[in-house]
Amino acid sequence: MTNRTTVGAMALMVGLGVDAAETHDTHEHGHAVLKLAQEGTEVVVHFESPLESIVGFEHAPANDAHRAALEEAMELLAVSENILRLPAGCRSTGEPVVDIPHVADDRDDDHDGTGKDAGAVHADHEATAEAGDDHDPHGDGEVHADLEATFRYHCESGPEWLEATAFATFDGLEEVELQAVGPDAAVVETLTAASPRTVLTGF
Repeated sequence: MTNRTTVGAMALMVGLGVDAAETHDTHEHGHAVLKLAQEGTEVVVHFESPLESIVGFEHAPANDAHRAALEEAMELLAVSENILRLPAGCRSTGEPVVDIPHVADDRDDDHDGTGKDAGAVHADHEATAEAGDDHDPHGDGEVHADLEATFRYHCESGPEWLEATAFATFDGLEEVELQAVGPDAAVVETLTAASPRTVLTGF
């Protein structure tokens, strides 16, 4: 499959962290997206998923178990092999960039300057959530939040295949939509736990 989408445009989309909502009509639990852009020897991969598919909830953390789940997800996403594998000729460069909703806010709360202890601050979060102040962009009465992670690679030759290892890392994932663009080809394919690997013809 080929198209006229330039690698530069795809790389820009990846770099800006385009919301999954812009590439999908709905926020779909169990569904994630991998966007791959290759230009020369450089490859950028951007992973997007509903938070619920990764940790089992999307609201602000209400207890220690929720906070621990978010921290564990952050640690897992910081290792590219937990999300995907590329051929041996591709090596990871730099640190992954991970953005998980609620994590930064929750860490800030632990160092809150209001004089409240962490428990009091988290109690405030719970009260806010109960009051219905969570983000509801779809207007369907449910809270929606997406996480993102970006990985960069140097490949001596084009990546001939990609394997989504995220299924083994996160039980809540059912399918991953791959959107890959290279100098002379593009691939759009749905990967599953039963069929997590695809050949990147033309890369």
